[in-house]
Amino acid sequence: MIPILACCGIATCYLSTMESAKAERVYKRAVSRLAETESSHITLDRFFAISSDLMAVAGQDGLLKKVSTSLINTLGYNEETLLNTPFFEFIHPDDKESTKKNIEALNQGLRSVGFENRYRAADGNYRTLSWSAAADKQLGVRFASARDVTEERAFQSRTQQIMDAVPFLLLIKDLNGTILNCNTAFSKSIGVPRPSLIGRNTQQFLSFEAIFSDLEKEQEILKSKSSITYEESLNPKEETKYLSTIFPISDPTGRVVSIGKVSLKIETTKAKTTEPTETTEA
Repeated sequence: MIPILACCGIATCYLSTMESAKAERVYKRAVSRLAETESSHITLDRFFAISSDLMAVAGQDGLLKKVSTSLINTLGYNEETLLNTPFFEFIHPDDKESTKKNIEALNQGLRSVGFENRYRAADGNYRTLSWSAAADKQLGVRFASARDVTEERAFQSRTQQIMDAVPFLLLIKDLNGTILNCNTAFSKSIGVPRPSLIGRNTQQFLSFEAIFSDLEKEQEILKSKSSITYEESLNPKEETKYLSTIFPISDPTGRVVSIGKVSLKIETTKAKTTEPTETTEA
């Protein structure tokens, strides 16, 4: 009996040792994973703290789960306010609908790049943020990174006001003829509102003669990278002449990426001709 009990004891001890060893291995793996997780959180916290990008992690409940120090500083709220207030309360009323549609696209697995909306800052003013975002369905969160483009958009608005105030026609297009920008004078000259022109090709609005003339000169400026000034008639049906200048627009590397054109109307007056009158002798 004793040998049997001894064997059982040895077996129990062996099994106990095995379970103990297994438990120890599981424990070590758990500690290791916990350390990795804690390390990841520490790394993420540090990244969110030092990054100059405005970063946030948003949950499906409409609350932000994590925000970067730069986002806190830009909006002027403390972290607690940002994390405990539904982020839609910060969004400009006119931007809420487009933001909802953007979130729906993210939830469908699409990435978002360059989406802009306005966030109310603590001082009551709105900051324009340009977002890049993606959703993680498994984690149930959306990761987003933004740039504060408030000053950039304000500068563009002021520049557009200046462009619209000048008396000449101004057009900027890419190398394929797609209109990138223009001023009010240009849009009025062809009878199409400015917003309807942006992104459209000049072939849809300009005469064949004007397009053909521009193409020849554009080839010249692409080679010489210098402007060309000449007289032209923008509308063959009109006798009005314009003094036009086509010029290249280059990127920081010196590569021509778009073409600009300004046209100033030349005031011309026709000399009046008087027909000779017949005189009758008495």
